[in-house]
Amino acid sequence: MKNGKSGVPPVFRPRRFWTSVLWLVFLAAGAAFSCIFGVFAFFTAVLVAVFIGLNEFGRWPYKTNLVICAGTAVVVAVAGIFTWMEITSLFVLFFTMSAYMFYFRDRTSRLIPALETFAASLAKAPDFDSIIENAWRGMQEMAPAAAVFVILADIEGCLYIPDHFGQPGRALKRNGGTPWKVFTSGRPINIPRVSTGRDQPLDRDALSLISVPITARAEKLGVLQLEAGTAGAFSEEDVAKLSLAAMIIGQELYMFEASEVVEEEDGVDDPD
Repeated sequence: MKNGKSGVPPVFRPRRFWTSVLWLVFLAAGAAFSCIFGVFAFFTAVLVAVFIGLNEFGRWPYKTNLVICAGTAVVVAVAGIFTWMEITSLFVLFFTMSAYMFYFRDRTSRLIPALETFAASLAKAPDFDSIIENAWRGMQEMAPAAAVFVILADIEGCLYIPDHFGQPGRALKRNGGTPWKVFTSGRPINIPRVSTGRDQPLDRDALSLISVPITARAEKLGVLQLEAGTAGAFSEEDVAKLSLAAMIIGQELYMFEASEVVEEEDGVDDPD
């Protein structure tokens, strides 16, 4: 276990009761200040901040936090501090925020099963060609409007597109294109507007692309690239999701190569 602070923020954080209490104190103070001076904009800002803070740091469920904030708005409206029209606009704001949070959660719930299915299909592949074809098919299902390119590196470190679905593979020249930049640097690239001369997309109709390295155990295995026919088709969130898919592909390729090495060693040791 390493000492000191790492550069990675925590993903799983324990929820504590006292943080919820602090947010409630802030809500009471902010609401009181807003009501005394009659500043509706400040009251709205306080409710939004408390709602986000309770969901992010508190231990109460999402619906409880929504009831707390909405109930505060109703109490203020009944007291006659602000008009019902102002409170109605506040409810519209909360409805929009809640709908977006549910939408974001739905996208996350769809991503995890999709990646699980993708990983399972690669794990069931009996040979190298099947791994590549399953990877192509799975990526095409997850990105139906994009062109998918699984680019691998050979023993000499040269990039090539392997055979898939009966189409012949081809080697990629060291021309400074996007796959070579990603493979050399080991960093993903998001290009909202492709320049044919500088970026050199693999699809001649591509106007935007994202490209991420395929690695496993600090070993560079290739590049996974998506290209779209519209400009600005991909976001940084898409880059993160593509990196997860590339990690799955890299792990399966690494495990397959490791198993082949073990079989070759067993064959050499067996005198028969």
